[in-house]
Amino acid sequence: MLRELRLLPLLVCLVLFFSSCDKNALPSPLTEEESAHTSDQKASSDANPDDPDKKPVSGEKLILTGDSQGRLIIDGETQQYNCNITLAIGAGQYNSVVIRNLHGRAGCPFRIENEGLVEFVGDRKTMAIANISHVVISGDGSKEIQRGFLFRDNSYRAVELSGDINDFVFQHAEFKNIGNYVISYSHKKVYDGSASSYSQRIKFSYLKATNTASLINFGGGISGSNITGLIRKLEISNLDVSNCPTAKDVIYVGMVEDYNIYGNVFSDINTQNDNHNAMFHLIGNGKFHNNHISNHQGNAIRAWVVSVGNTPKEVHIFNNIVFNSRKYSAFETQSFERFLIPQQTTYANVKVYHNTCGRLNLSKDWYGVVLDAYRLLGGTCEVYNNLAFALPTPHPKSHFISYMSMEADKLHESSNLYFPDANAAGILDEKAFKLSAKSQAYRTGVSNELTIDFYNKQRNKNSPSIGAVE
Repeated sequence: MLRELRLLPLLVCLVLFFSSCDKNALPSPLTEEESAHTSDQKASSDANPDDPDKKPVSGEKLILTGDSQGRLIIDGETQQYNCNITLAIGAGQYNSVVIRNLHGRAGCPFRIENEGLVEFVGDRKTMAIANISHVVISGDGSKEIQRGFLFRDNSYRAVELSGDINDFVFQHAEFKNIGNYVISYSHKKVYDGSASSYSQRIKFSYLKATNTASLINFGGGISGSNITGLIRKLEISNLDVSNCPTAKDVIYVGMVEDYNIYGNVFSDINTQNDNHNAMFHLIGNGKFHNNHISNHQGNAIRAWVVSVGNTPKEVHIFNNIVFNSRKYSAFETQSFERFLIPQQTTYANVKVYHNTCGRLNLSKDWYGVVLDAYRLLGGTCEVYNNLAFALPTPHPKSHFISYMSMEADKLHESSNLYFPDANAAGILDEKAFKLSAKSQAYRTGVSNELTIDFYNKQRNKNSPSIGAVE
């Protein structure tokens, strides 16, 4: 008995030793898979589903690289990934990156970022994205690089989306010399009201494009009695687009509900194209605000308006600076009879307010005013608190509206100011477009619900300044 007691401590030590050895001998992929499974079963109680940019909290990172032919596939069906661990694409040049079948969750999106500069150089060197949800692709993985995904010198397309795309963010990327659609999505599902028949919560932000064709092209539209390719809650913000001589429609979305377009800067667009173009050509409803568009050909936005469902929605165009266009007015709004499907769609109302617009349609071959107002087929149009100057081809009735086919009883215009030049308007310079306190536009507008100006400065609640800048 005494001998057995003396051996007991030795046996305990041996058990602990071999137990420790077995644990350390487990292959690391298996450990990650077990961790992923456990993590997926325990959603964080304080996760914020409205924050799609939220980085994984663990700080862990899995670095992925391409094969010998420069190809990388990230496929959620063939490999189990953990949404708490960042997937980083290693620095280098890639022929293709495929990201598919990856589904995070609210509060824990999959985050794919760069580890150093990730380049796609040459024809048909692409990133293909298919069947994903709650995924953030972000080129801000390395502090020393502002846009860590670079696509250049490609005569075809750079980023192609397909399948079901939901709760998706694509940001901090740069495009140079792309000859076809830069980012495309051929989304053709017929809308029937179910969540599976549309895409939702898609965001593009902090992208830079130079010498490209159309930057974003989404299919979809209304054909007969069908709505196809519907996107709900599309956000496009903080784009820097310049020197695109043949871009045509820079952003085109064939069917969208509740878009939010803001903070974008476009310059030197369509210098070699005379089609009826637009920086943004959107069919649906939403908000277009705080954008700076200059030295361009085409409208800042062609808002073709319609509401999905039986409740009329609204299009708001406000706090924009539009300056020095070769052709056309700052904005266009209109609807078409083919947009109205009984029991499926209805009209939308339009509000255009607090915009600063100058030197429009310098080619003088058409009217150049703040808004080309076409018929809205039941919707109303309000135009107020806009500042315009130096318009060489106004409509005979107005510097603010070209009365194309808009129903007169549905149009309401008030508190807009026109001046022969920027100096007369009290604009301090033609870059920031800030107002002198002596300007006639300074705090003389009608009160409305808009609380901030182009620079996010607080507006005077009772007497806001006319134009985009308080």
